[in-house]
Amino acid sequence: MKRVTFTTTLQSKWVPETERKLDAAVLASTTDILRGAQILAPKASRALVNSGRIAREGLAHYVVIFGGKRVPYARRRHYENKKTPSSLRYLERAGDQVARNYKNRYLKGL
Repeated sequence: MKRVTFTTTLQSKWVPETERKLDAAVLASTTDILRGAQILAPKASRALVNSGRIAREGLAHYVVIFGGKRVPYARRRHYENKKTPSSLRYLERAGDQVARNYKNRYLKGL
């Protein structure tokens, strides 16, 4: 019996393009989360707001980070803030808002 194999270059062209588009979409939504969190974060000295950044951890995997050496209190301000309680969970609320906008914009008809 003769063995027949099929190969195609379609997948090799299609997969990288799809990965690139997915990565760009995730980066765009992560950027929206960062911007929203900067708006919601406490603004006493603007150090916390200015410490926000995006770190890439892999293909289509980004993380929003607040804090650092100059702002060691970022995690604490996220979970407790007696001075301005309206700014609690600023990063979580920004992520929820982006998720709601995504659902309303793209999944409305589903």
